[in-house]
Amino acid sequence: MKRIALLLTCIVYSLCIPVISAAAQDVTDGYVALREQDLRLARIAERLQQANVHMCNAKMPITGLLLHTRDQYTDPRPRWFANGDIAVADVVPGSPADMAGVRANDALLAIGQVDTETLQTVGEQPLRDTVFALLADQTADAPVALGLQRGEEAINLAISPRPGCRVLVEILAQDSIRALSDGRVLQVTYGLAVRSSDDELAVVVAHELAHVVMEHRRRLEAAGVSKGLLGEFGRNQRLNRQVEVEADRLSVHLMANAGYDPQIAPAFWHSDAGKSAGSGILRSAAYPSPTQRGEMLAVEITRYLRLGSGTSMPGHLLYLRDIPF
Repeated sequence: MKRIALLLTCIVYSLCIPVISAAAQDVTDGYVALREQDLRLARIAERLQQANVHMCNAKMPITGLLLHTRDQYTDPRPRWFANGDIAVADVVPGSPADMAGVRANDALLAIGQVDTETLQTVGEQPLRDTVFALLADQTADAPVALGLQRGEEAINLAISPRPGCRVLVEILAQDSIRALSDGRVLQVTYGLAVRSSDDELAVVVAHELAHVVMEHRRRLEAAGVSKGLLGEFGRNQRLNRQVEVEADRLSVHLMANAGYDPQIAPAFWHSDAGKSAGSGILRSAAYPSPTQRGEMLAVEITRYLRLGSGTSMPGHLLYLRDIPF
């Protein structure tokens, strides 16, 4: 649903090629299906973000709000923005926003003391990204005041959020099988989401969230590491592979903290679904093979997660965050 006009398949630290297909175009027209996957992804991601907030340097209030703006669509459904151009796309059931009474299609008029009509887009990003940044800038563990419009009724309420790792999570309208993160946005393609069970999707999200926790984009940029085609060779390839290994290893700790069985992760990479997601003609040399990833995670669990659950603070990985490449 998000960034629908941009159908781009990216391997964040390696290749980036445009893909426009009939299947992907069909996906962009399936608003209902996209919103279902967006809500499902948010539920899984927010669980992981909240459970691992103790590892993240950048935090945000987790509210359960899924926001969208009119400029994200070429032909939005009229009811979505009947009350304003910035609106609630959906609400995660049982979330702080749900308990506060926020509903889908409510227009968002204010966040804290800021009138959303004063917000502006940045570059080619949709206005939704600016709104998200404002919401994420609110104190992570303090009530967030919202001004809403629902039909003829103006509503002022406060959400009592839960602190979580700061990242915007969204479904990318593609039928390809990809997941990516740049430290600010975590994206999973529609094609990957619909082909994955909840547990499998949690493995994918945990890996991408691990990139955020480890601040890989910041560290790679500080080291002058190239991406794209140049990222496949020499020092670039070695460091790009290093961050993928770090993210894989940390992912099982993130899952255990969120109450998932960490054994789901190695099982995923040994499964047909994992092999499909991690293999293929476009698989970057920066990534270990699916079999190698499964074996590596099994070792990580045996060494550091013998109980399989409980709060993990994997200092053997987190200390790397402060060491320049």
